[in-house]
Amino acid sequence: MNTIQAQDALRSGYRARLPIHLWGAPGVGKSAIVRATANELGVGLADIRVILLDPIDLRGIPEVRGDVTRWAPPAFLPRDGAGILFLDELTAAPPSIQAACYQLVLDRRLGEYVLPEGWTVMAAGNRAG
Repeated sequence: MNTIQAQDALRSGYRARLPIHLWGAPGVGKSAIVRATANELGVGLADIRVILLDPIDLRGIPEVRGDVTRWAPPAFLPRDGAGILFLDELTAAPPSIQAACYQLVLDRRLGEYVLPEGWTVMAAGNRAG
């Protein structure tokens, strides 16, 4: 797939609210293609380098309210508007981080956090070797 085909796929995935994972060799411009697509669509981009996170960074910290514990999701996860939630370096992240990210990809939620309707999850990662 070339750059133009990748951008076409990202635009289509965004409009259909389908998650997309770009997978390829390091340094071929996967992250730049996602940024360019968000700019072209005129939507926000939440660029998260998942390899730098711990599982609690995604889920948030627990808060006790009365006799119930709730999770306070991190500020970098979108709350409103429209855009692309970009999970970069997904394939290099530890399995515990990947599991949390896949809940966002598949269920559009992570614990008590729900991805706003106008947002689409996209990911990128390098192939092994």
